[in-house]
Amino acid sequence: MKRIAALLSLVVLAACPIRAAEPAATPEDCIRNFYRWYVNNLVANRDPMKQRTEMKRYATERLLKAIDRMEKGPNGLDGDYFTDAQDFDPLWAKKISISDVHTNGDRSNAHVLLDGAKGMRKKLLVHLVKDGSNWKVDKVQGRD
Repeated sequence: MKRIAALLSLVVLAACPIRAAEPAATPEDCIRNFYRWYVNNLVANRDPMKQRTEMKRYATERLLKAIDRMEKGPNGLDGDYFTDAQDFDPLWAKKISISDVHTNGDRSNAHVLLDGAKGMRKKLLVHLVKDGSNWKVDKVQGRD
């Protein structure tokens, strides 16, 4: 009886497709998925920039190279590039507001609000480019 149950379990598992990571079909998808992943890594005390494979899912190669150059430059980076902040709020992973999305062909930009507790808010202008069928972050600017 145990063999039949185990065999039946294998058949059921084989019939269920494993879902790959969802592509960022829209600029909003890219922004929301990226900042959720990014801030959750910060909360877990993991440096997202050291997770290069995952970063390449969300950001352009051009941007990642530019950030590397900034970090090695004479002044370095004064804070986190993607949040335009020196500190972060864990609520930012959940409270992501996206507005004023403008898309022109394979380029897009959007206003993003990362809303935290006690007025810890970051307003950003996020620029994206389409890479194949996925949108990727190509530039982030603070809007305070």
